[in-house]
Amino acid sequence: NSASPGMQPKLRRVRQERRFEPVGSSQTIEFDVGVVLASNQPLEGLVAAGTFRQDLYYRINVVKIELPPLRDRPGDIPVLAEHFLRIHGSELGKQLLGFSAGAMEALVRYAYPGNVRELQNIVERAAVLTRKQT
Repeated sequence: NSASPGMQPKLRRVRQERRFEPVGSSQTIEFDVGVVLASNQPLEGLVAAGTFRQDLYYRINVVKIELPPLRDRPGDIPVLAEHFLRIHGSELGKQLLGFSAGAMEALVRYAYPGNVRELQNIVERAAVLTRKQT
């Protein structure tokens, strides 16, 4: 979902002025940082529908990166799965060496309605439940 209508003018102002006052403070904090925003909906359509402010859209739309859903990038699945396995194996204190060919084939075939987060959750679940450190 996009930012609430009440939050959008605040985001635009902070992005434009590069300063803000924290809640409960009278001190203004200035900053010089980039902002990365993500949406699972095309913002142009939300602007056209009137649910996302056009002025905020133009303020944040400096560099646009479109990333297709994971189901459209099956070649990325093995790399991501191995990465998540290393992370979760390390967190669990397990030396997990990889996936069987059948397991990887199943991961690549799945459609991932939950996108990359779903893949990460599946790999984490497998790391937690595995008994062998292979």
